[in-house]
Amino acid sequence: MASYDFIVVGGGHNGLACAAYLARTGKKVLVIERSHRIGGACHTEEVTLPGFKHNVCSVVHTHIPLSPVYRELELERHGVKYVYPAHLRGTIFPDHKCLVMYRDTDRMAAEIAKFSARDAKTFKQLVADYGEFIDSTYLPLMYSPPLPPSMQSAQLEQSEEGRALLQWQASTPVQLLHELFESEEVKVHFLARMTVLGFPPDAFGQGWICLFRILKAEAPICVGGSQGLANGLRKAFEAAGGMVQTNSEVKRILVRGNRATGVELADGTKLDAAKAVITNVEPKKSFLRLVGEEHLPPAFATRVRNYHSKGRSLMVLHLALAEPPKYRAGAHNGDVNMAFSQEMFGATVADQVRAYQDIAMGRPPRKEMLQITLPTLFDPSQAPAGKHTSVVWQYAPYAAEGGWPTIREEYAQHLLELWRNYAPNMTNDKILAMTVQDPTDTERLNDNMVNGVDVVGDMTPDQMGYFRPFAGWSSYRSPIEGLYLCGGYCHPGGDVHAGAGHNAAGLIAEDYQLKKWWD
Repeated sequence: MASYDFIVVGGGHNGLACAAYLARTGKKVLVIERSHRIGGACHTEEVTLPGFKHNVCSVVHTHIPLSPVYRELELERHGVKYVYPAHLRGTIFPDHKCLVMYRDTDRMAAEIAKFSARDAKTFKQLVADYGEFIDSTYLPLMYSPPLPPSMQSAQLEQSEEGRALLQWQASTPVQLLHELFESEEVKVHFLARMTVLGFPPDAFGQGWICLFRILKAEAPICVGGSQGLANGLRKAFEAAGGMVQTNSEVKRILVRGNRATGVELADGTKLDAAKAVITNVEPKKSFLRLVGEEHLPPAFATRVRNYHSKGRSLMVLHLALAEPPKYRAGAHNGDVNMAFSQEMFGATVADQVRAYQDIAMGRPPRKEMLQITLPTLFDPSQAPAGKHTSVVWQYAPYAAEGGWPTIREEYAQHLLELWRNYAPNMTNDKILAMTVQDPTDTERLNDNMVNGVDVVGDMTPDQMGYFRPFAGWSSYRSPIEGLYLCGGYCHPGGDVHAGAGHNAAGLIAEDYQLKKWWD
């Protein structure tokens, strides 16, 4: 039986990051990936026409370039490079006015002032009160194990600003925005910053996250496509002596007594893990299928079964374009055409709330909840010269009324018509090819995204921070000795930031008294 110190199940970016940290401690580490490629949601493929590279799941990696992972694993040396769009995001309203998000506080305040002088003043005050706090805590909170609620509350209780955060933490994003701002357009813009991440607009216990989204915004694009991050992580891992085995499906995680001892592959091959097995696979498959419920404490098995992925999914159009869209809103502010993304989320906060209610009822929203991105505006290498790729997202239910096989083509055309209301040059002759990816396709392409939920389990208060994935088990450990968790279902959650992989590696190094070279 082949033997390794650590075996990582699943070659997504979190698994690769965790493996790279451990390999650089001098240990023998194997990553096993079922697919022919590594990367999970970091997936770039020519799905429309030759030469047009489409990011099938993840497009933007907000935190990676500033993260300890990028620095410590020397990802730039391993070929990972990012470009930053000059303008961040643009919210376009049905009357073709727009609000563009800028990095500079004064410029952003001036943009808000077009809609409300009072809201511009409020924004600048929020930056003054909380900007430094968020800058000093946002990344550290992501790249460390989550604090127990009691510790978090005790720290926040020490200041007036912290006490306000505690109250906002208990509220909904909509409540917070109504408290802070008067302009409906400003509220719509900032609420869209929440809903694009899958946070329901009217869910209690998430208001404080809205503050982070108001004050922090970046949109780095991985040169060559999102697959480039995965390839760079693999190079960093292999440079440290690690091994990647693709086209290999893990049938089960081997358990002897209460200890994980290795894995068995679908072809019957058994591999020994002298120290630990680390799973990047979503929790229900990891524990109920690969481990087996007979090895789990009953209360833990219940928590696994109750882990939920029932929020909004994504309906995606991958487009090969002859030219970029030209928005009517460009007459209001030309920068909107060169923003990282354009978001069309209706005229009112109530529009977003109703859209989420429709999704919960299985009804694909007929009004726009659109987000459009053209990576090729910022990285021309992702398409032939002069051409572009675009991804069009619309929020939608996984189980749609009528079934996606029946309604997907009509719904895709409906989304194109909604988009053309804002960008009339996107006529059929400018769309060279289109591939439709409905929510069931998203799950088929990456079955960690159960029910097409792209953040690997709902980001709701009962599944965030100290409670992700389960209360009492947010430390990346499991009740099986020598079995650890490192996927997007762990803190700090789904999205491409490698936070879970980084944090799991730190805990594992402590448990096995490995030298944490990255400290």
